[in-house]
Amino acid sequence: MSPSHYYIYYPVRIGLEADLARVLYNAQSDLQARTGVVGRFLRRADDPWTWMEIYENVADVPAFDTALEEAIERHGLLRFVDEGGRRHTERFVPCA
Repeated sequence: MSPSHYYIYYPVRIGLEADLARVLYNAQSDLQARTGVVGRFLRRADDPWTWMEIYENVADVPAFDTALEEAIERHGLLRFVDEGGRRHTERFVPCA
């Protein structure tokens, strides 16, 4: 089975960028320790309040999904999502 690549984007509450960066760093370190998947995060070039988390080469999708949901809860990531916004998760696989 091909590995999956996750792209998760969401609007950030203005003024919380520095706190979010610290929390995301910790959450991604936690995820890497639990799953071996290295994450990174970016912000949109033309909209600094839209952020994206990227997790590539996920081999065990069910285990990663569980670990990701637990990390979101444990690190309180939803408190950084702008009111009325939500985390959008898209998963891609290599073309055959």
